[in-house]
Amino acid sequence: MTRASRGLVMLALGVLILQRIWTGTLVWFVNPRTLGLTWMAALGMIAMAGSLLDVRKLRRVPAVTGFHDAAESRTATESHEHEHGHAGHEHAAHDHGAAGSYYSLVVLALPLIMALLVPSRPLDGGAVANKGLNTARPLARADATSLKRAEKPPEQRNILEWVRNFNYAADAAVYSGETADVTGFTYFDTRLPAGQFIVARYSISCCVADAMALGMVVRSKQPAPAGNAWIRVRGPVSLAKIGDQPMPLIQAASVETIAEPADPYLYP
Repeated sequence: MTRASRGLVMLALGVLILQRIWTGTLVWFVNPRTLGLTWMAALGMIAMAGSLLDVRKLRRVPAVTGFHDAAESRTATESHEHEHGHAGHEHAAHDHGAAGSYYSLVVLALPLIMALLVPSRPLDGGAVANKGLNTARPLARADATSLKRAEKPPEQRNILEWVRNFNYAADAAVYSGETADVTGFTYFDTRLPAGQFIVARYSISCCVADAMALGMVVRSKQPAPAGNAWIRVRGPVSLAKIGDQPMPLIQAASVETIAEPADPYLYP
């Protein structure tokens, strides 16, 4: 029974991963560059499930006999106390093995249970309160030359590229006056004065476990959007600070509410 149960759980996990790939929601949890390996893992799980659910193999699994069957197989010369003690050890070993098998089954099924019980959502502003906003150097460039080669026109840079440029520029003031056009979700940092908020995105290298929230300060004369709203911000950039860390600040010429993108993350 445990063998068949493990097979069913692995089959369900493989199908679940393929379903998430098909619907496009797996990118809420992993970098799209890993989708090829994820495909292989899902198909491998289904293949292993097929082996575990092979009816011919299941029929060859010996049934566990009870105490009376074990007692009948012993010779008549063994004492009743020896029979009872030996059978007791067999039952104890069997119970211990069964408990371990069921424990491993629960561990195997845990990701499936979580996937069914917890609604699937990408990381958003609510997670920033727990993970914090990363204001340190998130993604190092080898040197200033490689940074210059990677330069894009200001209007084409995303939040990750703006933050990286500010962190690794010899003088971040060189970016003052350039025009930013970025999208992200709103986050209200208590360290900022009234009338300012942060437009943020998550950067993911492998999966959500290594996600970092990055952001740009926004100063706007318009009423601030609701927290965790997706917006598009356009305007000239200047220098701001949170603590001692320089950050790009957008003097917002416009703040527009937008729909959440299908892929909400940025990738280094």
